[in-house]
Amino acid sequence: MNGHAASTWLFDSVDLLFYDNFCKQNLKRLEMKAARERARLLSRRMDMVISALMGVVALFVVYGLWLAWSDPTWIGNFVIEKLALPRPAQLSASTMLLLATAFLAQVGLLLWALQTLRRAFREIALHDIVGAKSARLMRLSGVAFLTNAIAMILAPPLVSLIVSIDMPVGQRFLAISFGTHELLTVILSGILIVFGHLLSVASEIDDDNKRFV
Repeated sequence: MNGHAASTWLFDSVDLLFYDNFCKQNLKRLEMKAARERARLLSRRMDMVISALMGVVALFVVYGLWLAWSDPTWIGNFVIEKLALPRPAQLSASTMLLLATAFLAQVGLLLWALQTLRRAFREIALHDIVGAKSARLMRLSGVAFLTNAIAMILAPPLVSLIVSIDMPVGQRFLAISFGTHELLTVILSGILIVFGHLLSVASEIDDDNKRFV
């Protein structure tokens, strides 16, 4: 092989190497783009699912308020039955008002948590997947679900104290319970907080890469 042929072979090899690297990088970019689109699609679906769930909860609340309008003792009886607490002979108006307030507060916390999580998925679906806003909303949804879990744990003792108001002295009680629902809510809140932190770190790395490029 003479010098000219060797040089030609060398340049062809270098061109082939650069072309191969270019094809691999282009393929990787296409795969990343497809992965981002799938993530956005899943986020849009989660947005719709959570919106539907919030609608169901809102309809339940409206239905409960309508029943409470026709039967003022309904909310109190519903909360007592749900928590399996002893029922007093008669519920006073103040007790029913306190039970209704506790019920609406619990539902309000749940709707706040769902709304925050829905906003996080909507932010991912409409904008950057690893953006700072989506990370902040994801962490906030975790905090909201943790607050809801704490409220679920505090509900039995609080409601039992409210119900005990209408019971004679000596029959009053304090109920404390911790079940699977509360445990799952605590675990979910921890996952969301960690996921939000990971999104925040990924957002910082992504911003550094964009500035580098």
